[in-house]
Amino acid sequence: MITYQTALCARWWALPVAVASAVFLSASPVVAEAPQTPGIDVSNFQGNIDWDEVSRSGEKFAFVLASDGFSFTSPTFSTQYSGAEDAGLFRGAYHFARPDESDPTMQANRFLDVVDYNNDGRSLPPVVDMENNPNGAQCYELSSAQMISWIQGFLRTVRERTGRDGMIYTSRSFWQACTGNSIAFTTYPLWVAEYGVSQPELFGGWPYYSFWQYTNTGSVPGVNGNVDRDWWNSSVEDLQRLANGQSTDSPSSGLSGRRSGALP
Repeated sequence: MITYQTALCARWWALPVAVASAVFLSASPVVAEAPQTPGIDVSNFQGNIDWDEVSRSGEKFAFVLASDGFSFTSPTFSTQYSGAEDAGLFRGAYHFARPDESDPTMQANRFLDVVDYNNDGRSLPPVVDMENNPNGAQCYELSSAQMISWIQGFLRTVRERTGRDGMIYTSRSFWQACTGNSIAFTTYPLWVAEYGVSQPELFGGWPYYSFWQYTNTGSVPGVNGNVDRDWWNSSVEDLQRLANGQSTDSPSSGLSGRRSGALP
């Protein structure tokens, strides 16, 4: 994901992936036969977006950067978040976690203050973005136990304030290195980042992914320059169920016997 921390300093966060050379591949992946639904995720790097054009191109959802750590708020969050909704997209907000800056409750509360989250039937679960800052120490110099506790604290606060389970965005390499491949979070939806593959490899005990970010160099009408592109691992009808806080088990979803979102 891309973001600007200040007007004077652009910072690129490249997601850790199993094959480094795959990071810059932008070809569409080979998709499974089960229904999948396209969407994007954006930050202030994308600036002004023509959301009506995005919607007309066939995208069905968008995740928008709201905050980063304990001090940065995306200056474009409000217009991007409301613009996605006005264009008829499902929309979600994400927080770039900085476990070395402050405790998880403080960061989660600040994130939710920015988002002003409500269960309106169009909002996807709040997301905690867990990835390394390549300009800093790996895993923020936290042990696996400390990282697990930090994530649990963030998600607990999300649940207490919104009544919804949050979602985890991460990559296999980060999760394995920084949580010891913890299996403690399998009741939460997984948004996985992995590029240049036909399907992402699962980890951490998750039996499936809910969302998959498959490229960071995509192109979508209405967005200037590169944009992250994603799949929701089921139908639009199940996406509506997720936004409603419902289970998405459905034989018609192509995911029979699997749940594509955490129960409320």
